Amino acid sequence: MRSFRTLFAVAFGVAALATVTACKMDVDEMVMNPGTRDEIITRLLEETVARQNIMNRLTTADDSKMELAETLLGDNKIKGLAVDKLLADTTQRAGIIQKLMADPAGHQAIMDSLLADPVSRDLIAEAIKKPLPKKP
Repeated sequence: MRSFRTLFAVAFGVAALATVTACKMDVDEMVMNPGTRDEIITRLLEETVARQNIMNRLTTADDSKMELAETLLGDNKIKGLAVDKLLADTTQRAGIIQKLMADPAGHQAIMDSLLADPVSRDLIAEAIKKPLPKKP
């Protein structure tokens, strides 16, 4: 009687496993199935539109922009990317240099950096030897 129950349980397990395996649909089948493909595209578009709506809401008001920027600048990786982006923009570069030179700590850091680099040090020494050009 026990072996009959065991045999029945094994047969039932195999049948259940076969049913589950037969119902499995891999990614290729889902993409090729027109109903599923449309469903996947709709979900992706909804997700993209939702993400775009969230970003639009976050970046329309100046207060939200500043809050978002402050939050992102807390991450050192984002801070480095922001500095690189600002320095790549030639219109911003002069303003950044002026702000750094106006700050005594920034001015000293720039001078220390220039004097520590042998190439910059040689350029500075050469520039000091030459007289300054006259202002027009």
